[in-house]
Amino acid sequence: MRSVTLMFESLVGWFTPERRNRLAFPTDVALAALLASVPIVNAVGPGASYVSYFIFVTAVTGFFATGVVLHRIAPAAALPFLAITPLAMIGSAQFGTQMSGAWFAAGGVVLFGSTAWGTRTVRAVGLGTAIVASLALAVWVIVGGASVYAGPFEIATYFSAPILAWLLGELVRSIRNRRALSAAVETVSTERDAALTRAELEAERTRVARDVHDIVAHSLTVVIAQADGARYATASDSPTAADAFGTIAQTGRDSLAEVRALLTELRHTQEPGPQPGLSNIDALIESFRDSGLSLTVSEFGDRGGLSDARELALYRIVQESLTNALRHGDGQATIDLEWGENAVDVIVTNPATRFEAETPSGHGHGLDGMHERATLAGGKLTVHAGAIFRVRVRLPLDSREANSDSYVLAGDGAAPVGGSA
Repeated sequence: MRSVTLMFESLVGWFTPERRNRLAFPTDVALAALLASVPIVNAVGPGASYVSYFIFVTAVTGFFATGVVLHRIAPAAALPFLAITPLAMIGSAQFGTQMSGAWFAAGGVVLFGSTAWGTRTVRAVGLGTAIVASLALAVWVIVGGASVYAGPFEIATYFSAPILAWLLGELVRSIRNRRALSAAVETVSTERDAALTRAELEAERTRVARDVHDIVAHSLTVVIAQADGARYATASDSPTAADAFGTIAQTGRDSLAEVRALLTELRHTQEPGPQPGLSNIDALIESFRDSGLSLTVSEFGDRGGLSDARELALYRIVQESLTNALRHGDGQATIDLEWGENAVDVIVTNPATRFEAETPSGHGHGLDGMHERATLAGGKLTVHAGAIFRVRVRLPLDSREANSDSYVLAGDGAAPVGGSA
């Protein structure tokens, strides 16, 4: 039994969807023509009686041939053509001849198609038709046994042929479904493996970015701090040395900003193409207003002085803050932007709901992402949760000699350490 299954499986496997679609209809038409040619050729003969018999055979053959043509593309439409079978039996008995074997073969093809390509209803109807046809053929053989030399073999053949045709279609359908299921499982497995690979690569990228940040950023920060200290110490004694130390400090800041921008690209998979920045802030605010958020915007100072990486960080932090206000707030929010000498402060405030006040971590990974973006951009971010939900971020301006580490943000305000704001 297993060898038979493997044989049919290999046969069905050869008929790929492309081959089947290309060859199916021409093959069915050729098969119908072949089966129709046998009874029609045998019905040709001299005399008026042959003319009547020829017309009868041609009509019956046309019905069976049509069923064969439709058995694959329209199994539900092919089954009704088997209703000609009783008339074929009666007519053959009237003309004193046997039913053509081609008619039996055509009926088997139709029953095969009802199972192999039919819906559940069509398969059920096909099974019922096969059972009725088996019983009718067995009775026909027994009743006409004297003329057809019916014996146990003939009776078993006629009784089992329709059922076997239906079972053959069921076997082909099962093999095809199993192949489709195997292909689907293989596709899912491939996608799962690809997802695991991407996750491993992302984890490795994050680990590398963290290590690079811990080593390079810390070292550059120390260099900048020492250069600034040396610049102030030598400002009165050696202006030339002070300028050199100032250049070192500024170069260190620029390098630190570039490293952090690089780490942002390494740790975040972002879409290719230009990234949003300051020029897109106004459009972002208008889009949230169009979404139903009542926004009050206050801005002080002149915009500018941010690198592309810090502009992107500022845009994303404002976007995430307004998204949280829209989703979890009461529909109102305020934005304050203050462009100072050395840094820009952005404060997004909205009345907190109970959800925001009690579970600020309920925003998912949004707050963590904002903290990470602010840190990588050289700034700092604080969140105040209470009756008022407030997000505050300070980013240093690249065009100024600003040291972001000299600012400590706490609560609702920021206080400079060792200098003026």
